[in-house]
Amino acid sequence: MNLAFLKGFVAYMQDMRRMLCFKRKGNNLFMLVCEDKNRQRETFYFDLTRQQSSIFTSEGQILGEEFCAPFDLKLASLNGAMIEELRLDGENRILQFLLLQKESYKMRHFYLVCEFTGKHTNVILCDKHWVVIEALRHIPRHKSWREVRIGQVLKPLPQPALKQTNAPLGFEELSFALRENYKKSYQKSRQAKKEQILHILRLKRSSLSHALSSLPCYDKLLEHAALYAHYGELIFGSLHLLSTHKITSSSLILQDGNAKVEIPLPQNMRDLQEVGNWYFTQSKKYRKRALHLDIQIENLQDKIDFIDKQIALIERFDDLSEPFSQALKNKRTKSTEALYINGFKVSIGRNAKDNQRLLALAKADDIWLHIRDVPSAHGIIHCGKQMPSSDTLQKVAEILIGLYVQRKGVGDFVVDWTRRRFVKPASGGKVSYAKHKSISYRVQSGNALRLLET
Repeated sequence: MNLAFLKGFVAYMQDMRRMLCFKRKGNNLFMLVCEDKNRQRETFYFDLTRQQSSIFTSEGQILGEEFCAPFDLKLASLNGAMIEELRLDGENRILQFLLLQKESYKMRHFYLVCEFTGKHTNVILCDKHWVVIEALRHIPRHKSWREVRIGQVLKPLPQPALKQTNAPLGFEELSFALRENYKKSYQKSRQAKKEQILHILRLKRSSLSHALSSLPCYDKLLEHAALYAHYGELIFGSLHLLSTHKITSSSLILQDGNAKVEIPLPQNMRDLQEVGNWYFTQSKKYRKRALHLDIQIENLQDKIDFIDKQIALIERFDDLSEPFSQALKNKRTKSTEALYINGFKVSIGRNAKDNQRLLALAKADDIWLHIRDVPSAHGIIHCGKQMPSSDTLQKVAEILIGLYVQRKGVGDFVVDWTRRRFVKPASGGKVSYAKHKSISYRVQSGNALRLLET
């Protein structure tokens, strides 16, 4: 981040009148949404990573994560504040927003300080007297002469000894630099994160495939069930012929018709009655496992197929990989895939049964989505009475389409959405619904997924 870029950014921002939000989207990534005097909105992203700080723009909104730390709650109090001044701290690479927020009974001034310096990279919120209210990074006195602590006055950084003569970037140069910064910083980190997500998904798929291949054969299970039941019958049928019921060896030889059968005796058994009961119990377990083996195989195969769809989606559509990183943090395997988009939990059905289960679990005010006229995954946005933003609805719709088209699918698709209360299950895993709205998309060859005007 050079000084000429920041000077150009300050000059460009002079037309901005209101800060609609300054929100954290990643550990060190912030989204700034401003409004100019004509009420036109513009969105910028501030990357405050140490030694890699930058400002960039993106064609689409970056989803990111939802943060609820005290620092983020304080930033939320700035929503809608008037931008009275934006300036540089002399020759330091520090942006200083002077904001005016109208509260219920008074008006308050704040300083939002964004420091793009190598060592002191930080975001600090101060009152009008430069007393620190909150900060991204709290710096105690024993670590630096410049303390950043709540309730303490923020000391200014010293100015560079040599004054730089870089002229501010012009509008065209700044626009180009904002796009290039996106490619250099965010796209690079997003690609690394995408590879990490794919790696985790492939490991998960490998584990499920191993579990599937390790399942016992149906006939073998029934064979074990019959054998153990026979052992139990022999033991109980021979108890009256034995001199003692105590266990004195590791096996027991009993007469079975004209043949003799050697029965292994499990350890830690008190007597032969307990051994007989144990064999009957094991026989029931093997028979029950055999009866449910097809369900277990189907469940594992459904999970593998769904992971294959996720991998194909992430490989094809870069912009749709971010929500899956949150889901992979949950180590418990669930019947539905839980994503988190703009603070809302989103459930995606893996198959027809999962779609029905989602519908049964969803509340009346939750949002239900599906692709019109095609058998595909259904989505539920668990929002209650709160209405998700259009960006959230569109992102969920894109994920549903991405899971459907996967690798090579193309064409026009319509995603319908409505409140859960207007959706009724029908026979064959189908549904009927009313009072819906629609989002249209066109999927072209490559990784192009474009929203169509309706």
